[in-house]
Amino acid sequence: MSDFEPPIQNLEAFDIVGERLDGGVDLVVVCSGPLDDSADTLGRLRQKIGNYLREVASQSFQAQFGAESPITIFISCPHSVSGAAGGLINMLRKEASNHGVELQLVKDMA
Repeated sequence: MSDFEPPIQNLEAFDIVGERLDGGVDLVVVCSGPLDDSADTLGRLRQKIGNYLREVASQSFQAQFGAESPITIFISCPHSVSGAAGGLINMLRKEASNHGVELQLVKDMA
């Protein structure tokens, strides 16, 4: 078995949730390595963002944070991002926008 750790992990859980003072919610996907163009990495990224979008649409999330709260998903990746991963993020950004969610790729959360 390989010691390789995929850069996107814990696909069924939020990595970080932060409630903003303005009532908004920041959700963070933490990258633990480069976002390469492998099918595994791209699939994990797609699944993780899809799970975030499904969860923010859920009644339990909306009851906790408010149905009208502005939501931003940050992909925090201090590592390299391949062209294919960047393209996928752009596609996911459009999908998120259709759900009223902003999606941003950042180097860090500082």
